[in-house]
Amino acid sequence: MKDSGETPLLNALVKRRRLKTTPFHMPGHKMGKGLLLKFAKLMKNDPFAFDLTEVPGLDDLHNPTGPIKDAQSRASRLFGAEHTFFLVNGTTVGIHASILAVCKQGEEIILPRDIHRSAIGACILAGARPIYLPLRVDPDFFIPYPPTADEVALVLQTHPSAKSVFQVYPSYYGLASDLTSIARLAHSRGLPVIVDEAHGSHFKFNEQLPLTALESGADLSVQSTHKTLGAFTQASMLHIGSRLVKADDVRRQLHILQTTSPSYLLMASLDAAIGHMELSGNTIITKTVEIANRVRAEIKLIPGLKCLDEEVCGKNGTVAFDPTKLYISTQDVGLTGYQAAELLIKKYRIQVELGDRLGILCLFSIGTSPADADNLVRALREIAAGGKQRKIKRSADLITLPLPKVVLTPREAWFAVLKTVPLKDSVGEIAAEAIAPYPPGVPLVCPGEMITNEVIEVINKLRAESGSFHGPADPNLRQITIVDSC
Repeated sequence: MKDSGETPLLNALVKRRRLKTTPFHMPGHKMGKGLLLKFAKLMKNDPFAFDLTEVPGLDDLHNPTGPIKDAQSRASRLFGAEHTFFLVNGTTVGIHASILAVCKQGEEIILPRDIHRSAIGACILAGARPIYLPLRVDPDFFIPYPPTADEVALVLQTHPSAKSVFQVYPSYYGLASDLTSIARLAHSRGLPVIVDEAHGSHFKFNEQLPLTALESGADLSVQSTHKTLGAFTQASMLHIGSRLVKADDVRRQLHILQTTSPSYLLMASLDAAIGHMELSGNTIITKTVEIANRVRAEIKLIPGLKCLDEEVCGKNGTVAFDPTKLYISTQDVGLTGYQAAELLIKKYRIQVELGDRLGILCLFSIGTSPADADNLVRALREIAAGGKQRKIKRSADLITLPLPKVVLTPREAWFAVLKTVPLKDSVGEIAAEAIAPYPPGVPLVCPGEMITNEVIEVINKLRAESGSFHGPADPNLRQITIVDSC
């Protein structure tokens, strides 16, 4: 067949652009509306002129001595860090570098169960042995609570040889743990605290928001600047908050993990995001918080809809809440989140961040306008008015999720001889892949863990609700990949 010169991905992007949607999803600049004006004009007029490589005068990300070094230093001052690294491979590479910098083969690291899969990937790379904290799920919204300081203290007592404590702060849904107390516990044992702060790069700029990870005592914080501020997708930052972790140890890992051809467009977007926040960060983020709070208050008045809000504070380790994350339960109007999300995009041209079995998640950021917020409220009023006013069937008893026994490290399981067996025949076997129901995105089993009857029972309950799963090679979960013990 002759090459037709078709561009399917480009065509899909052009088609999507023509929809002219209202975005309540990442990235935070919301199609350029939240970019620094100077940067937005440059990208609109001639973006190709800035797609360059390490030519004289433009510095080198792997050995910065000029403008990249200066830009990273500005970021350090703005975010209160000892040192900041620009990341062009996303927050994923920052999490990989952080764990590799503090953990060696066979060493233990304490982790919450609702980690991003990049943390499991880092354990595979480092050969670290994960020690998971217990986890509970909110019975109304079916989202995970953060771990408590007492839970961390107990695990530290039972695993005195652990080398680091890893935390997710805030969660995908905006819940923030008592990170200050957790950091104090870890530091009393001389352990560094690594924080996946992917969703908290805006915390620095408004007092109504939770403290930043660095303000709470984190030694390493990795932020997705593209998620809530004005950087391009894949542009993140890694901040070092104390001298408990050496910058050279992190830099050494980034040398082998980050691309040797870093995009100057991504780095320029980080620089622009820093400049934007220096100029008017408090004003912009305060406006964003005000818009989100107004929308939450209006949605609470719509019959059949309810929102996750500050009332969650004080429950199971949650001490603060990010109001710019708006999770709306649609179950009482007889709609799954999947159905509500589909209605919003097809009828109202509103794209949410997430639709799940029980509701939708909308992300407010510096690119969200009052008009965008009004469109969302109007659409939700119409959708609720047309609902069936009945609850969606769900497994209300799934308030806790199992923590299977760790038999092998994720690295040992990943590189073992593998085989595939029917899920029903896998009890007692060692998983070689992760299985995470979505929502809440918490792994039921990870590589190296024993598959139990309890795990399979939960899988079957969630599958009966038409739940989706991340991780398995077989998306229908008829088969599962395990370690071949023969």
